Amino acid sequence: MKLLPLLVINLFFNFLGDFTLSNIKWTRRDMVKMGLFTAGAPALGIGSMGAWAQGLDLGPGNHLVGDVGGARNEELYTGHPVVGGGQTEIRLNQSLYTDDPHEIQVAQRLRPFNPLSWYTEWNRVAQINEDIAVGYEEVGLMVSARQFYARAMAFHRLAIVYQEDTDETMMPGYMKMREMFEKANPVASANFERVTINVDGTPLSGFFRKPGGTGPHPCIIAYQGADSLMHSSINGAGSYVARGMAYLVVDLPGQGEAKRLHHLYMQPDTERYVKDLVDYLESRPDVDSDRIALRGVSMGGYAAPRAAASESRIKAVFTSAGSYSCLDDLFEFYPPIQDRCRWIIGAETLADARVQLRDYNLDGVAQNIECPMLIGYGPTDRIMDPQGAYKLYQAAVNSPREMWSAAGHPHHDAKSGGPVDLRLPTAQDWVAKTLGAI
Repeated sequence: MKLLPLLVINLFFNFLGDFTLSNIKWTRRDMVKMGLFTAGAPALGIGSMGAWAQGLDLGPGNHLVGDVGGARNEELYTGHPVVGGGQTEIRLNQSLYTDDPHEIQVAQRLRPFNPLSWYTEWNRVAQINEDIAVGYEEVGLMVSARQFYARAMAFHRLAIVYQEDTDETMMPGYMKMREMFEKANPVASANFERVTINVDGTPLSGFFRKPGGTGPHPCIIAYQGADSLMHSSINGAGSYVARGMAYLVVDLPGQGEAKRLHHLYMQPDTERYVKDLVDYLESRPDVDSDRIALRGVSMGGYAAPRAAASESRIKAVFTSAGSYSCLDDLFEFYPPIQDRCRWIIGAETLADARVQLRDYNLDGVAQNIECPMLIGYGPTDRIMDPQGAYKLYQAAVNSPREMWSAAGHPHHDAKSGGPVDLRLPTAQDWVAKTLGAI
C-alpha cells in the first residue's frame, strides 16, 4: 500500500467534518492500522522516505512490522510451576502441541529440563525412524527410505543439539546425524549443492540451493545461531527459493562442523567470514552479486548486523533476534547457554568467556550499517534479551530499519505449554521485496 498524498488525507478528514490531519495526534501505528502507509516504511520524516520505504507492503505480514520496542515482561509466560519460570532451561522441553506421533511420545515420556532424558527420548525415536528407513531400503523403496532417514536425522539432531562439548554422547550423536542426513539426501537426488569455500583461511563445507532457471538470482547468506547446524538449516531454504532467491549456509567458526571437526572458534569481527562468502557468491554466474542479503538467526542476530556494517556488498540484513551485545543480551541474560557460548568462542572457563565476550558488541559499529534492516525480536523472549534488539534499532541511525515483534524465540513458550501463535512469513517476504525478487 503506497503512501497517500497529504492533500488527499486532509480532504478526506475535512469531508468527515471538523477534523484535519493537523489537529489529530497520530501515532505511526495508528496510521498503519488505518492503511495510510505501509508498516514496512521506516520511522522517518515523510519527505525523506524513498522508493524502498514506500514499496514494502507485506500484506498480512505488516501486522507486527513497525512495532518498535523491547521486553514486555508483563506478557511473559512464566513456565509456572517450574521454579525460575522465564529463565529456566526452556529449550529442554517438548510440547504436546504437535500432530507428529513421535514428538508426542517424547512429550509424554520426557522429564522436562533433564538433559539425559532429553537425549534418551529423542535418540529413541530417531532409532525407530532409522529402522523404518532401513526396512524400506532393503526392498528398494528409496523415496520412502529417504523420507524416514530425514526424520531420523531431525531427531538425532534434536538429541544432541544442546549438548556441551564435554558430553560423551555429543560427537557420536553428531556423526550419526550427519550419516542420516547423507542417506536422506544422496548426491543424485538432493535439491541443493554441496560446496566448499575458503573461509578465513580454512576450507569449510556448506550447502547452496537456488531457484529454477539460469538466473542470476539474488541470494541469502544464513548466519546461524548458537545451536544451529547447516544440515538442518538448509531445510529452511525452501521458503526463500520459492520466492526467487538462492540460499547459502555454511557452518562458520564456532558452529557445527567448523567447531566440532575443525576446532575453529567464533571471533567478534564476523565480517571476516562474510567477506569470504560474498567473494564466493561473486564467482557464481547464477548469483546476482548486487543483491545479496544476510539472515541472522538467534546469536546470528549479533553477527549478521556486525558483518553488514563492514561489508558494503550486503544490500539487506534481517534478524530473528536482533542483538547489540552477546555478553549482555545472551550470556548474562540466559545463564543456561553460558557453557555453549564459552565453547563457541573457545574460552577455557566461564570467567574467561565473560572477559572475551566484552568485544562481541556493536559499539561504534551499528551506525555504519547503511543497508535496509529488519530487526526481529520477541517481547517475551527468554533466551535473547529483547532490549538488545531495541538498542540495535536506536544505534543503527543510518539504516532504513524496522523492528518486527513476531520474531526472537517466542516459540519456546509453546514448548512448555504456552500459547501457539501463527508465524507469518514476514521475513521471507520482506527480504524478497527488498532485493527485488518478487
